[in-house]
Amino acid sequence: MITILTDGTTKELGQGLYDTIVKTRPDARLFCLENTRIEPCYACRGCEQKTYGRCVVRDDADAILPCVVRSETIMVLTPVVFGGYSFPIKRLVDKFALIVDRHYYFRNGELTKGKPKGVGYYVVGVQDGIDEEETQVFKQLVRENIWIAAWKGRPIVLPHDEGDYQQLIREVAGI
Repeated sequence: MITILTDGTTKELGQGLYDTIVKTRPDARLFCLENTRIEPCYACRGCEQKTYGRCVVRDDADAILPCVVRSETIMVLTPVVFGGYSFPIKRLVDKFALIVDRHYYFRNGELTKGKPKGVGYYVVGVQDGIDEEETQVFKQLVRENIWIAAWKGRPIVLPHDEGDYQQLIREVAGI
């Protein structure tokens, strides 16, 4: 399964990506977070103690995370906001901690977590102006998320990495 996550500002780009991929991969799912209610992680540790593996705060992430956890490829489309994800995307990505392995591993001198290996995590950041420093911060953030979760993937910033984006669509769609 392929899960595509987008927010209101990247909705059209997400829909276009979905329309392309679903032609060859009917198992693709698209979630637009524009009108969803996803509460932030309050670091209450309820998911570790009270309701192991489930957030104690009930919100729309309950409908999205089951698809994400079954996905072999997760694609996130977000505007680059101060070198990070948009507000709604950040709230959902924080809840990915519920679906990765809670155990820590020592790998290459660092502590990491994990989910079954082989999950592709691709984040497409959309940036109006090319601010090289902000682009590098965003890419480093995504690479850290990939490393900590023990996934594979890469960050792409549009319009800067347009060729990489088109290549990614071909790879994921199997075109």
